Amino acid sequence: MGSVVKGVGSLFGGRARRREQRSANRALDTEQAKMDAFKFTNVYEGMQGPEYQAYEAAQAQAAQLGPAEQAQLAELGQAQGYDAQGYTAAQTNVAGLMRGADTGLTNTMRNLQVSTAGAEMAAQEADQALAASQDLAAQAGTGAGGATALAAQAAKSKAGIAADIDRQVKANEQLRAQGESELQRAQLAQGNLASQFDLGQQQFNVGAQNQASQFTADAQNQAARFGAQAANQFALTEFGAANQMNQFNVGQQNQFAVRNMDAQNQFALSNMGAQNQALMNQANVGNQQADRAFDIEKMKRDFQLQQQNFEYQKLQNKTDRALARKQAADQARAQAKADLIGGIGGILDAGVMAATGGFGGDGLLGPMGGTQSSDRRLKKDIKLIGLSPLGFKIYSFKYKDNSFGNGTFQGVMSDEVPNYAVIKSNGFDMVDYNKIDVEFKNI
Repeated sequence: MGSVVKGVGSLFGGRARRREQRSANRALDTEQAKMDAFKFTNVYEGMQGPEYQAYEAAQAQAAQLGPAEQAQLAELGQAQGYDAQGYTAAQTNVAGLMRGADTGLTNTMRNLQVSTAGAEMAAQEADQALAASQDLAAQAGTGAGGATALAAQAAKSKAGIAADIDRQVKANEQLRAQGESELQRAQLAQGNLASQFDLGQQQFNVGAQNQASQFTADAQNQAARFGAQAANQFALTEFGAANQMNQFNVGQQNQFAVRNMDAQNQFALSNMGAQNQALMNQANVGNQQADRAFDIEKMKRDFQLQQQNFEYQKLQNKTDRALARKQAADQARAQAKADLIGGIGGILDAGVMAATGGFGGDGLLGPMGGTQSSDRRLKKDIKLIGLSPLGFKIYSFKYKDNSFGNGTFQGVMSDEVPNYAVIKSNGFDMVDYNKIDVEFKNI
């Protein structure tokens, strides 16, 4: 019955609400146009950052370390040698021995004589025989042939005599040669015996003399070698000491040079650090002044930006108020429309109720014209699927109790719509969909 009264009341004052809605729209458009026309200026344009003063750091001049002193190597002289003492070996001399004819030996068969007396006697006998033969031949009257034969016999006899003399000469020569050979063997034997005796004696004497000379030479050489070794050892020790002294002196000089260079570099670094610190302090003072000047300029420009933001915020506030006025006018217009529709629906519901005898007699929150059970506690599988033109959230859902309907439905949640569209019934909320721009349906 109340919805009917609201519907009737909405018929009155509708023109005023429409005028208010149009006025609110024009005011909103005006304020939005002002906001659109508002131009922010870059208050930081042309603003330069602080110019910091740099400083050229002083550079320290590193001291130069000269070339390191080199130790002079001492000169080691030539090693002292020694002249080895030799000795001349004595030789065995057998020149005084008696040899050859000097030994007094002679060939006893050298002057053997050939004996011719027998030959001469034989020749005489042959001549006498020949003469006797010739006499006989002459007596006998043999003639010349017999004489020739006799002469031949005499010649033959003389030839035998000559041959016998030749045999004696050869025998004498053979004996002479044999005696000469025996003389040479005897001389050789005597010379060998004397030579062996003299050679043995001389070898003994020479051996003793050579041994004495060798001992003397060895003693002299050993003394000379010891002296040379001592001289060389002393020279080597003196050489090492001189080199060690030179190295020590050079090391001291180089160490002094390094320490002197380190002291100069340390002084240069300290001087450079003091100069750089002074330059840095001076630059820091200038930079701090530049920072203060920059901060002051920035504060001025920040204030200008704040002024712009303040002006823009004023326009925003006016626009927000105009928007709120428009929303209120739109909501009042929608409320009036909903009241009118609700009044018509109430009249229809009243006719239905009169025809059916109430809410069906069982008290359930079932469908009642445009009014549906929309309490969140009665639903499940709730999902947001969209928004209505007036901004109401549209959900899909199922009823926990199938007595309210089977399947999936589209609708709103009662706790998200204005109170004028909510009806309390048996502790649960119902929504009058005729008063909102959302359609309730089975999907």
